[in-house]
Amino acid sequence: MRKKNLYDDIKFEKGKYLFYKKEYSFDYLKEKIDYLAKSISSFKKGVVAINAKDKLDFIIKFYALNKSGFKIFLSESNSLENLKKEKIEINYIFKNKKLTKYKKIKKKINNNVSIILKTSGSTDFSKYVFLKNENITFIATEMNSQIFEKKKKYNELIFAPIDHAFGFGRLHALIMSSHSLTLTNNMNLNNLYNIYNSFNCNCVSLPSKLLMVIIDLNFKKFLKKLPKMHHIHTSTGYFPLKYRKKVLSLKTNLFINYGMTEAMRSTFLNCKKYQNKIHTEGKPFKGVKIKIKKSQYQNGDIFIKGKNLALEYSDKSLWKSKIIDGWFKTGDLGYIDKNGFLIFCGRNQDNVSFNGINYDLGQIEKNLKTEFKITNLKILNDSGKINNFESKLYLFLDKKTDFRKIYYYLKKNNIHFSFEKIIVSKEFNYTKTGKLQKKDFIKLINEKK
Repeated sequence: MRKKNLYDDIKFEKGKYLFYKKEYSFDYLKEKIDYLAKSISSFKKGVVAINAKDKLDFIIKFYALNKSGFKIFLSESNSLENLKKEKIEINYIFKNKKLTKYKKIKKKINNNVSIILKTSGSTDFSKYVFLKNENITFIATEMNSQIFEKKKKYNELIFAPIDHAFGFGRLHALIMSSHSLTLTNNMNLNNLYNIYNSFNCNCVSLPSKLLMVIIDLNFKKFLKKLPKMHHIHTSTGYFPLKYRKKVLSLKTNLFINYGMTEAMRSTFLNCKKYQNKIHTEGKPFKGVKIKIKKSQYQNGDIFIKGKNLALEYSDKSLWKSKIIDGWFKTGDLGYIDKNGFLIFCGRNQDNVSFNGINYDLGQIEKNLKTEFKITNLKILNDSGKINNFESKLYLFLDKKTDFRKIYYYLKKNNIHFSFEKIIVSKEFNYTKTGKLQKKDFIKLINEKK
């Protein structure tokens, strides 16, 4: 019996459209996907990197490959130059309408793997996460059951990269549903307004960092330009309470999730429904379990297991080091309240201990940004070792500042540690979802030695 794939999830029905520059019916998509799948069905199955000319091209290629049983490598850029740097075997490049052999199939990858996502986020190295079709189907099904009200029709603008975990999750959830979706390549705010109104959207999904920028600029004006807004859906990890309150104050619903590439969409929170819980990340989905293990900090380490958990990393030994008695160690800190809601308290690596005192580096960063009016600032714990005396802290900022004033401010607030080095740099590189890349800071430290 053939294994179910993500193509099987697609709802091809009338009255449902994909809007991208113009209107496309799902009958049109089916025709294009089926034709392309047939043309590549005779190729030996391996790992494929999609080099798409635009988002519509990406969707057609992705679902054609998935239907045909290929494993698909998703990353922020699949140019030939970047593929040469990848530490994973890629067998084909799908460019234009041609599937081109890139490297001979040498390494056998688990047959259950359907998608390979590259992620680094706040770490200093890349990880290749292996996902099953079942992971994505489960996540999308749970999302749809929580977000879409019966007898209502939605057209969601996905204002996020669809080759990344958050955007791809929204894409597949909508493709599985009876609702329409709208995409754009141009990721500036003016274009968001134009696209939303041109295709009569009534909800939007976007990364939390971009949503915070919008709220800081003028959220009221933003909503006036986007009428009939039913809800905004954003990723979390860092989305402070003041921003959540601002969204709700203007009578727009906000949906948020906690998760990471290895365990996407672990929780869900309907902020309008649970206004007394908007400081939390919500409850775990059915089929997902979260537990807190005591750490040396006030909060505990967050562990996850369930149907959303990835299969493994390409580096099996690294994955084994993250799995403890069947639970995935996230590297995050938090706790669960008496009603079962998760409170996220930051990354484990953002917490250090000096002379027996625990410090939340994330909170100190926020305070320094506000006090000294600095846009980009990062405190890096280079060693990655927690609660010992080997931690070396480096301070990065994007403008020259009187460092004596910084030390005075820290001392005044009972923060008793010093920096190994303070580095002024304009090189603050973010991932597509707004995370600072630790590996770039490591490079700067080495250059300054």
